[in-house]
Amino acid sequence: MSATERPDHWRTMESVYAESAIHQALGLRLAVNGPGDVSVLYDGASAATNRNGNPAGGALAEMVDSAVVQAARTLLEATDRTVTIELKVNFVRGVPSGEPLTTRGMIDHLGRTTAVGTGRVEDQAGHLVAVGLVTVNIRRSPGSDSGG
Repeated sequence: MSATERPDHWRTMESVYAESAIHQALGLRLAVNGPGDVSVLYDGASAATNRNGNPAGGALAEMVDSAVVQAARTLLEATDRTVTIELKVNFVRGVPSGEPLTTRGMIDHLGRTTAVGTGRVEDQAGHLVAVGLVTVNIRRSPGSDSGG
């Protein structure tokens, strides 16, 4: 049975995500929407802002990266490992301090050793804030039956 057929795998991903120090510091949490599709929710935490009080570009890039990596993980076995090998982000508009954001990560291609996906950061009104393309290296565990 693959990870895409196990919602329990997704619930575990969501709870483990919340334990990460960087996700806690930036005020991020994960919601799995389905196979290859997640949302990373930003609560407007001040720890992720620049000196002007806006979400920092690095924090937005982390949201894009994290969303795509987690979207890839929904399609893999829990024991498979991932690491980002390329990240490109375009910043479209600034966001006022404290405004919650949602980053939707979706996988466009899943291969045996790489996945490619897009992440879109939007404000509460649905305006595009940033968009990125992420390539993820996949290290499959022995006996993994994840496709590709």
